[in-house]
Amino acid sequence: MEGKHLSVFLPEMRLDFWDSLWQGQITSVAALERKLTVLEIPVKSNTPCCRCVLRLRHGESYLSQIWRYGKERLRVAVGNLLPKEKNGVLYGVCRLTPRHVYILACAAHGQNREALCEQVQSDIQTLMQSLEQYLDLESELKEIVPIGAMTELLRRE
Repeated sequence: MEGKHLSVFLPEMRLDFWDSLWQGQITSVAALERKLTVLEIPVKSNTPCCRCVLRLRHGESYLSQIWRYGKERLRVAVGNLLPKEKNGVLYGVCRLTPRHVYILACAAHGQNREALCEQVQSDIQTLMQSLEQYLDLESELKEIVPIGAMTELLRRE
């Protein structure tokens, strides 16, 4: 019974994890590895990642006039349009503001940084097309920044 209860909360806990990681709120490799295990996120702490930022065109008016479900539900909708571990890349939508979407892309199966960046570039282009096609939300790529290892996102104390 406990396993069933945990599985209900896992998606929300994973969203919180990605946001905490992006913001540097995880402070040790041990804590990162524990969270990856508990949340059943199939990547290693030393895996290469990319920080991706999309700029939402007219995001404020979109949220107030078109999308009537709030920022958190839009964040979930954006995450649903991303591939789930496609070609060895695992995506986490870290946060969504009226102007930007912040996404972490992590190599799930040991790709090198170059292969990861190529796949992420392709998937983010597909995401932007899907946002416009399915949600009528225009976006543009602001940046994709490669990171050597997920551990580089930790806040050092």
